[in-house]
Order: sequence, then C-alpha cells, then structure tokens
Amino acid sequence: MTAETAPITLAICSNRPALLARAVPALVTIARPDDEVIVALDERLSAIDPADFPPRVRVLANDANRGLSFTRNRVLKECNTRFVLFLDDDIVATSEAVESARAALSHGLDVVGARITAGLPDHYRPWYFTAGQLHYVGCHNPALPASIWGGFLGVDVDHARLLGVDFDERLGRTAGTLGSAEDTTFVRALKAKGGRHAVLRDVEVRHIIHADRLALTYLLRRAFWQGRSEFRRRDICDGLRKEWHRNWLSDCLIPQRITLAALFGSTVTAGVAWEAVAHYPLLAARAWRAVARWHSV
Repeated sequence: MTAETAPITLAICSNRPALLARAVPALVTIARPDDEVIVALDERLSAIDPADFPPRVRVLANDANRGLSFTRNRVLKECNTRFVLFLDDDIVATSEAVESARAALSHGLDVVGARITAGLPDHYRPWYFTAGQLHYVGCHNPALPASIWGGFLGVDVDHARLLGVDFDERLGRTAGTLGSAEDTTFVRALKAKGGRHAVLRDVEVRHIIHADRLALTYLLRRAFWQGRSEFRRRDICDGLRKEWHRNWLSDCLIPQRITLAALFGSTVTAGVAWEAVAHYPLLAARAWRAVARWHSV
C-alpha cells in the first residue's frame, strides 16, 4: 500500500448530539472508501439513533459523560487503522485538508494539525472579543503562528502507543466543565519523546462559532477553566505568561487591549488559585489565617 492511499480513521468526539446531524454526513463525503469513520459519543447511546447516520459510520458511546480525553483515548484504543484524524463537531474540513493530513502522517510525522480559522456569526463582534480572545473559542490568531490543536488533530496511533503517550484524563472538557489543554499536553508529551510534529503548511479548516460562545460569561468561564487546566498540568508560570501574551495581542487600541488583558488574565489567575485551593486546602487555610493576622496588626 502506498503512502498516498493509507487509510485513516476520521473521528468526531462529541457530547453535543444536535451538531452531529451536520457534521457526520459532511465527514463521510470527504472520507475515502477504505477509511474508517467513527462518532465517539461522550454520553449514553440513547442521545442519538445510529440509524440516522450512513451505514459506514461506527458509533462508540460511553456509559456516561466521561470527558473528551477519555473519549479520545477510547478512539485510539478501538480504531482499526494506524492513523487517526480527530475533528471537532463544529469544524468544517475540506477533502484537501484531510488528504494533507493523511500524506503527512503516512510520510512519517507522528502528530499534525492545521490552522483553524473562525467562522463567526453574521453580526458585529462585542467589544470584548478581539483576535486576542480567539483561542478561547478554539481558533488561531491570524497574526500568530499556529499550534496543533484538537479541533483538527492527526495522530500516528502506533507510534503514540510505542511511546506510551495518551490524552491526560485530568484535562479536557466534560459535560459540566470547560477544561482544556488535553490536546497541547498530548502533543508536548509526544515531542518530548522524540515524536515528529508539524502544522500543515497552507492548510486551513474553519471552526463554526455560535453566538452563545461570544457571550462574556462564556469567555470568562472558558478563561477560568484555562487557569484550572494550567494548574492541573503543572504549567502555571508559562501558562499565565502565554495567556497574557495572547490577550495582549488584540486587534484594538491600547486602552482596550490593556483592559482585556487584565480582565482575562486575572480570570485565568483566579482559575489557578481555585484549583490550588482545591488541591491544597490545608495550605490555603494557613495562608488565609496568615493574611488575617497580618491585617489585624
């Protein structure tokens, strides 16, 4: 079998059944006949009817909401091909993007990604949403280099198994959280063990952003969970510096940029602090008593 015709598994991991009616048929149309198409549902199968999908679609359903990392790990374990391409349920990919990922993996890369652009609603952006906040909705800032993110993530499964790398199940989203960083942590672990990686050159996919994700409450909650995730993966200092840098590089005037960097940066910091208290309650209580004593002097 030549590298150009190597089959891959195209996998959507989702706990949003309403989005699958569009996402799955679109994915099937760009899959080759020898590719595997998996829908990994992160909840009970009763949420969807597999008969609604084309016959070639294989449905994996968890017994309950177990989180995005658990679901991705399940795909890595149960897929029938060497290569997997993960796509979010609101990503619009082209056959050219899929073929580029297939070729890159077949030629020896262990993990690949693409630039993810924002498909925004047809109305004005709120003042607090600029290029500096695009990463909170899973899109790359067009002014910055792209990283490999989970919205479009290709993996050499055999090599990941050989290196003992999988998705950290302390990270990533569940039904009730906006956890993150499972994708970048996975890529970092592969790189640390010698895995070869690349963002595909001149390849873009579009991320459909629904209006509810432009709400300030959502973006702040997302930033808060970013801080919690940075704590969980023990990347606090670099994580806070990265978040400040991203929010600072906004396409707006300096006063607005300062406001947004302070607003979102402090929210990320609050997430770090929350997670620290949750993990070290005794230490937090001692610190609180020390502050109280200091104020009483």
